[in-house]
Amino acid sequence: MVNRWLSKVTIAAVLSLPLLGLAAASVFAERVKISVLNNSGKTMTGLYSGSSDEDWGENLLDGPLADRGTFSFDWDSADYEGPRAADCVFDVRADYSDGTYTDLRDINFCKESSINFN
Repeated sequence: MVNRWLSKVTIAAVLSLPLLGLAAASVFAERVKISVLNNSGKTMTGLYSGSSDEDWGENLLDGPLADRGTFSFDWDSADYEGPRAADCVFDVRADYSDGTYTDLRDINFCKESSINFN
């Protein structure tokens, strides 16, 4: 009788392991607020984050960001895929009104609460 009960409990525990993995993945998803500081001396017209030069994604800015201006956005690791997303590490690009740009490499969004373009 006890052996039968233990075997049922064991089977139930083994079958629930995949669900535990899904729950753990959602617990470890990070949602953080990132502040961007424009200290470039120029008006910022675009802000992008990506994991490669070929895929910068959409412009995160709502509109032009003046020199000495700040802009904040929410970053959620659950919205990104790939090996760098698991580590929260991305490249960030700022475009400016004069046609130039600045790339910042390997920014860890889970550890950095602000990004300074100067």
